[in-house]
Amino acid sequence: MTLLDALLAVSARFCEARGISAARTSTLVFGDGKVLTRLADGRDLTTRRLELAMQWFSDHWPEEKAKWPDPVPRPPKSTAPAVPTEGAAA
Repeated sequence: MTLLDALLAVSARFCEARGISAARTSTLVFGDGKVLTRLADGRDLTTRRLELAMQWFSDHWPEEKAKWPDPVPRPPKSTAPAVPTEGAAA
């Protein structure tokens, strides 16, 4: 599984658990509703943006609704002050 595959698996599980679209999730994570669709279509992402996105998902994971996908490593939750909910990985 590539890092992008892992990100897409996490985002798909998040969308399903929260009952929201990939476009809405992309807006929350990246501040741009098209990023996740572009990635699914084969576009690329910088390492830093990928790391920030995975951290965002870990920090906002709906524990009560979904299990983090196996075998994707989950970053520990941040201990820093809350990250803005929109565009955190922009």
